Amino acid sequence: MRHRSKKIAEIIEENNPLVMIVEDNPINSKICQNLLEKNGYSTAIFFDGESALKFLSTCAPDLILLDIIMPGIDGFQVSEEIKKNPKLKDTPIIFLSAMNDEESIVNGFKKGGVDYITKPFRPQELLARTKTHVDLKRAKEKLLIMATTDELTGLYNRRYFIERLNNEFERFKRFQSKFSFLMIDIDLFKNINDNYGHKCGDLVLQKTSEAMRKTLRSYDILARVGGEEFAIILPETDIKSAETIAERLRKRVYENSIQYEDIEIKITISIGVTQSYINDKNIDDIIVRADRALYISKEKGRNSVTVSAEGKD
Repeated sequence: MRHRSKKIAEIIEENNPLVMIVEDNPINSKICQNLLEKNGYSTAIFFDGESALKFLSTCAPDLILLDIIMPGIDGFQVSEEIKKNPKLKDTPIIFLSAMNDEESIVNGFKKGGVDYITKPFRPQELLARTKTHVDLKRAKEKLLIMATTDELTGLYNRRYFIERLNNEFERFKRFQSKFSFLMIDIDLFKNINDNYGHKCGDLVLQKTSEAMRKTLRSYDILARVGGEEFAIILPETDIKSAETIAERLRKRVYENSIQYEDIEIKITISIGVTQSYINDKNIDDIIVRADRALYISKEKGRNSVTVSAEGKD
């Protein structure tokens, strides 16, 4: 049996920290729910492990309060299943149980719990521990965003992008899953900074990033890798399809003029396109090939796309 205090859409819209309560005792569940919701948390209540795991396939909570003895699979098994999921493995789990023997408590930590509270619990202690672990989780998430994101544009930064490119290349080598790679440069960007100032230049970078992001697919990987330089990984995409996407990007940026104060600025980009080939020894081969294609696009007069298949198998 399952009970959810609110619909998923309502929970997400509230934007409060979401605590998932998995507890087969309705009275304990209600006590936890009232305590948490009075203190600014959203809650989702489940009375068994199976329904809790089903919910987790659609929504990621900030913290899970997890009973151990429940109908069907127990809390330890639920925790093990959660930790197998890469998207959920860092979700903090606090075991909430009447089992207060040393073996059970130690087992709770071994199964992935960050904390263990025995019943009957003290409300303020439960609240304090919940707050501590939710705050820690959100701080880690903020640090991760700072470490992987370009502050000005909100795109991935160079360091994280290279990591993803290496991962994609390893996947290609193992499974022959081709991907394409784009190098992009905003044309005459220095002139924009010189003529209108760096504030205008920042706006151009932000608007160009936004235009490209809206044009790409959800699983494409877009990063700012230099001042006015961008790069894109197109997973599972051959060079012909990549050329089509590159042309779409070029047109989208060109068609979206940028208004700065009383000035309308037309922006163009040049793009170099390549794909992964069996002969590539490492990502440097791919980057160099795309960079050469980008250079040709510049030489052709900018606002153009050039495809390089030099490494063709």
